[in-house]
Amino acid sequence: MRTGTTALITSFTIATWLGFGMSAASADETHCYTVASLKGTYASIATYGANVALALAVRHFDGQGNLTGTFTLNAPDPTSTTGARKISTGTQAGTYTVNCDGTGVETRTLTSSTGVTTTQMDDFIITQAIRQEEGGFLATALEDAVRTPSALVPGGLFVFRHFTRRPD
Repeated sequence: MRTGTTALITSFTIATWLGFGMSAASADETHCYTVASLKGTYASIATYGANVALALAVRHFDGQGNLTGTFTLNAPDPTSTTGARKISTGTQAGTYTVNCDGTGVETRTLTSSTGVTTTQMDDFIITQAIRQEEGGFLATALEDAVRTPSALVPGGLFVFRHFTRRPD
């Protein structure tokens, strides 16, 4: 009986010691995203409202909080009585911040071939990432949503985008 009790106590002690050791090791690992987590070129598909318009874009994040990009927008032509579509293009430039949890904010100035220039803020969340050799994360996919209705497509439309990182 004494041997069984000793074995049980020894097993409990070892399990407790290993458990604390593992917790301490896990606590030392940081799992924070940073501006460096968004680095490279990402393809984006933007949806306006209930599929009223669609934009295809390329956005480059420099890993230091700056972004640039281009877009092509396919939207209803507001002057058409037959449902015609209008294709416009444009550029964007701005900055971004990233929180430890993978959420963040982009502030972008858009310049459209239609003559519209506007500044917009978007909230985003990193939805997929890979761990880099140096320990940080690199986002491979993210989603964002504008804070205000679209300035490029009339009607007070909500815009959200899906981004996928393109190979280097």
